Amino acid sequence: METILSTLPPRDLCAVGGFLGQRFEANRTCRLKDKLLSEQFIRLHEQKHYDDWFWMGEQIGKWLDAAAYSALLARDDDLLARVHELIDRLAAAQEPDGYLGITAHYHRNPVRGMELYEMYYVLLGLVVCYDLLGNKTALHTADRLAAFITQRWGDKPGQFPLVGPFPGNGHDGGEGTLILEPIVLVGQRTGNAAYIAWAEASVANWDEWWAQYPTANHSCGYTAMKEFAAGTKDVYDLRRNMHAHTYHMTLLGIAALYNATGKPEYRDVVLASVDRLAEEWIFLTGGMSSTERYVPRRYYNARNQIEVCPQHTWILLLDQCLQWTGEARYAAEIERDLFNHFLAAQLADGSNWSYFTPLNGHAVEPSSANCCNAAGHRIAGRMPTYLYGLRNNGAAVLMYTTSEALLRPHGQPPVRLAQETTFPSDGHVTIRVDPEQSVAFALHLRIPPYAEGATAQVNNEPILGATAGDFLVIERTWAPGDRVTLSLPLPIHVHSAGPTLAVSRGPLVYGYFQDAQADPMIFEERRGLYPEDVAVFLPADQMDQVLIEEPATDGLLGPALRVRAVTQGRDPIFAQPTANAALPQAEEQIVVLLPFANQGAVRGEYCVFMRRANA
Repeated sequence: METILSTLPPRDLCAVGGFLGQRFEANRTCRLKDKLLSEQFIRLHEQKHYDDWFWMGEQIGKWLDAAAYSALLARDDDLLARVHELIDRLAAAQEPDGYLGITAHYHRNPVRGMELYEMYYVLLGLVVCYDLLGNKTALHTADRLAAFITQRWGDKPGQFPLVGPFPGNGHDGGEGTLILEPIVLVGQRTGNAAYIAWAEASVANWDEWWAQYPTANHSCGYTAMKEFAAGTKDVYDLRRNMHAHTYHMTLLGIAALYNATGKPEYRDVVLASVDRLAEEWIFLTGGMSSTERYVPRRYYNARNQIEVCPQHTWILLLDQCLQWTGEARYAAEIERDLFNHFLAAQLADGSNWSYFTPLNGHAVEPSSANCCNAAGHRIAGRMPTYLYGLRNNGAAVLMYTTSEALLRPHGQPPVRLAQETTFPSDGHVTIRVDPEQSVAFALHLRIPPYAEGATAQVNNEPILGATAGDFLVIERTWAPGDRVTLSLPLPIHVHSAGPTLAVSRGPLVYGYFQDAQADPMIFEERRGLYPEDVAVFLPADQMDQVLIEEPATDGLLGPALRVRAVTQGRDPIFAQPTANAALPQAEEQIVVLLPFANQGAVRGEYCVFMRRANA
């Protein structure tokens, strides 16, 4: 279907700098180019020895996706060659009936639990490699796997329903519906309309299939999804403890059906669902979930909070809504996620990603291979494509970071845009516009929602009309060397949450590293200050005296904020006086706040939400 905005194809990105660029490069060099890691992933499919509930079969698909994007964006021929090699090996591992997984023969019925989830990513990775690289082996392999799936699942006699406690479904029984997206994509690439018809028939049968299991812990028919989108059902009415990641994947399948059929109902369900999730279920940092499930945004103090997996599917949903509508608010949500959770979850050297990155607490350190570090390198691999795009056939700047890209407004010869900025540390952005020759087109500059009072100039001439939360559209004949300058205010905001508060500056959410604020101490398996022991004084009429900006430590995203605070004294709770002496005492102090994004570099006990003074 026709889109209002299209994001940047990898071939047209020339360079990415700043913190986002650093983390993209770290992911490519320290993770994607680790041949031992990708060798582990491909051998799972070659050996096929798993006989238990597992999910590792997803790894090769996520790796192919991330590596294909990263190789093209970085012009990395070695990584590109590795991608083609693993596609060939994956095709060789496919069985005559089209099966492509990691399960031992004796345990298939026809597959084990969660294997549809794994096949989702295998199919997507293969489709991406066909789309980006033109690899026909990838498409042929995906076609055979799609045929295997559609022959065994569906509404025909002898087929398995996609929902309910059936083989291939995991995450409490609702997993199968996510497979729609890659099946539809394969149908579009091969011209096989039967795949798209199969997907539509599956949606039509969801309600009936779930009706067979009225007491199921998790049930989500298509009617219930529409009711959630319409606001008449809550997310908990769809499934108790709704699994965020797989629900996003199901929504992506509905989106794919709209793109394939043009039926407005599918689009409307996705747009309304995304809007409801953004309004009610997304935390201040742009993340969601606790122990992989949706929780209300007021529920912020949990260890197993903000899983990486739903973050990457959430960004994909936002990008799809952005393409359909061209509305700046979807790009703003992507920005919020990238500059907060994306950076916070990734180790600074790019070698791994945390599973959970809570707002208050300590990030769950990663294992050697899990679903979330694979999702993380997929976010990082695609991240540069969200910086620019074409909006109403004009050139659009969607994110601000040092970078260069080629854009082709109205199908004309390419125009090079080059950004120079230290955003989000400060809000000054210079954009050099270099067409091959003078040419008329519209330049769309996204003005973030927090940037009230933003100003713009072209060659030192003021441009009016910059509105926070919208695009500034500059229509003119552009000449080589034209310069656009933006001044984006980055105000400090205090966010209230009952007896607590949090602080943000521009897109960055702030908090403090507890280990860095106090002498180390051990208590209830925690170190440093406790969130309940901190109160921050932020009188509205003294903000300039209370929040003081200063440069961040080298290697950290900044600036830092110095905040006047107190520790609330705790009553004695130990028998030994020496132990009681270690408890925090009531005293005023200065707390240094750093962006949430720095968790990836510092890896300490972190606190976003602090108690109000006297609360």
